[in-house]
Amino acid sequence: MGLSFWLIATLLALAFLLTLYRPSVSEGFAVAAVDPTRMPACAARSAAAQSLLARFASVPESDPAATELRLLLSKVCCMEADITTPTGGPFRTQALQFRTSHDMDTASSFVGRCLRNAVRQRDIDLVMEKFETRGKELVTQVLGDCTDGQKDFAEVISTTRLAMTSTCLKEQPMMDRPAGARDLGFWEPETVADLPQYAGISAAAK
Repeated sequence: MGLSFWLIATLLALAFLLTLYRPSVSEGFAVAAVDPTRMPACAARSAAAQSLLARFASVPESDPAATELRLLLSKVCCMEADITTPTGGPFRTQALQFRTSHDMDTASSFVGRCLRNAVRQRDIDLVMEKFETRGKELVTQVLGDCTDGQKDFAEVISTTRLAMTSTCLKEQPMMDRPAGARDLGFWEPETVADLPQYAGISAAAK
């Protein structure tokens, strides 16, 4: 009787001690700490953009050419992301800064017009040519005569240009909206004109 009492007491004491001193448990969720200067918005989508950013990662943030080049890379990558993702809206580009040195229009405005099929090949050419020209100048200022850096930037430009030409220039779906007053979507056949409105399912008689 005495042995069982001491055994039970010992087990209870051990259980109490384990409760007090159990190690803290982490849930396992974490957010990657991303430096917005070294890895600006949307740049993670492009291996070429990441490669180019890594080439001048040591350049201080105070350098104006490096700062603009990071912004330009972010802008080009975010435009490609907004154009190609299923959500279809200027969600990533709306907060990006406008720079007269490389912008002809705000990035979000151009993306919005692109998704409405309101741009033409000439518009894309003008926007991308200005991005490309200014980007090459910035790469030269930051990295000097770096052929690999220019190749990385050219690949980023090529990817975004392809996204624009393959998405912005094709007719966008109109969903269930008629295209105009003469569209057959406005015509209602007589056989369905007098159908009653659906009132839903109910156990009670209506």
